[in-house]
Amino acid sequence: TQRILRFEGDQILPGDRTAPENAGGLLLVGMTPALGVETAFNAWYDNEHVPALARVPGVLSARRFRTADGSPKYVALYHLASHGVVDSAEWKQASGSTPMPEHIRPQISDRLRLVCRSYHRPR
Repeated sequence: TQRILRFEGDQILPGDRTAPENAGGLLLVGMTPALGVETAFNAWYDNEHVPALARVPGVLSARRFRTADGSPKYVALYHLASHGVVDSAEWKQASGSTPMPEHIRPQISDRLRLVCRSYHRPR
């Protein structure tokens, strides 16, 4: 077994929610905002973006983390009923309804987006 990625950090939204056991898919989104826009980035992400995506049918859980060190600095995890949720019209509409503010967008680095499906190794 070889580790491909490792993130360690504190859950910042919502603070005590755990991952659902029945997720068939997972979306991991990571990015690092420049220091000058970090407060505005977090306000947009926590108050607009995550709540809009969390309401999409098939989204079981939406959580954000601040990594302990390394990059990206922030990671969002969306547990999904299936990996196909991110291709749905509802997801696209919700995502488009909360675009990242124009003054923040060029100041984001370390972008990462992984769409994963549940995998069970055959025995």
